[in-house]
Amino acid sequence: MSVLRSFFGTFSRALVVFLGLGLLNQPILSSAAKAEEIVAFTGYLPPLSINEKEKGIAVELMELVAEEAGLDIKIMFAPWSRAQLLAENTPGSLLFTAAYSKARTEKFQFIAPLLYTESSFVTLDEPLDTFEKAVESGKVIGVHLGSHRSQILRRFGVRNIEEISTAEQMSTMLKTGRIDAWYTMSVRASYIFRQQGYDPSTLVIGAPVTHGIQWLAANNDLDPQIKGRLSAAVSKVWRDPRYWQIVDRYSH
Repeated sequence: MSVLRSFFGTFSRALVVFLGLGLLNQPILSSAAKAEEIVAFTGYLPPLSINEKEKGIAVELMELVAEEAGLDIKIMFAPWSRAQLLAENTPGSLLFTAAYSKARTEKFQFIAPLLYTESSFVTLDEPLDTFEKAVESGKVIGVHLGSHRSQILRRFGVRNIEEISTAEQMSTMLKTGRIDAWYTMSVRASYIFRQQGYDPSTLVIGAPVTHGIQWLAANNDLDPQIKGRLSAAVSKVWRDPRYWQIVDRYSH
């Protein structure tokens, strides 16, 4: 966590400067705009977004963003592939947490990064510290259905890929040997294993092979004034002491 915090400190300072540029002259939203409900879609992606009751890291961060922006944001959950489709076809809606990709820039406008993450190969035996080792091992690698990770694996030559609907299914399949490894955020693997009643200390988490940013994105029809308000709000949330309180609560 100390390495992550160090990166976060440098990254967040640069982010604040970046987001601050051009925001000083943003027009103030009218009372009507402030009162308007905005729908934000997300998937069942624990521990970032879990469900309506248990929330998740990104969900709680979005609540802080809504508070800072003075906006009424209604968070809606759906399977990740469907959440993206809903956001793409719902004018003025938001989408989180989304990895940045060229294909998605044609469907969404990216507002600001919510969270920095690390992804690794998680096994129950030998560590897989690189994509090369994953290919050489011939192991069946599980990834979340509809996630960008399957594209990353294929780009690096991994062919034994199993796309699975939920993290809970993936943890059970890893535990029972139906898949050999799980390519995911390390914080997710530990969280889900613990929630499923398994011992997270049995997990062999390899070195991070990818680093990602989970973004707040929006339908291309989102009002530019609201986009500006959300950008400014995210920069404030990154400096809010409650940010790390939320992250730490789901990480231990």
